[in-house]
Amino acid sequence: MDSSRVTNGLLFAIALALLTHLALALSNRPVEAETFHLDGCITQRPGDKPAGYVHVVVHSQADVDSLKGS
Repeated sequence: MDSSRVTNGLLFAIALALLTHLALALSNRPVEAETFHLDGCITQRPGDKPAGYVHVVVHSQADVDSLKGS
């Protein structure tokens, strides 16, 4: 009887960990960006080659679809 109690306790702990992981995965977290490398993307003259490039990601399809109708 003691082993079934331990098994049930471990299964409950696993279920709790999985539910916590799911809740954190579905929660809305603010977007964070590393801005300390942006200075390398700016040049003095338009013809100069920058030390780095900016990668832009767009997630909202509503903004893209609204431009097609214009």
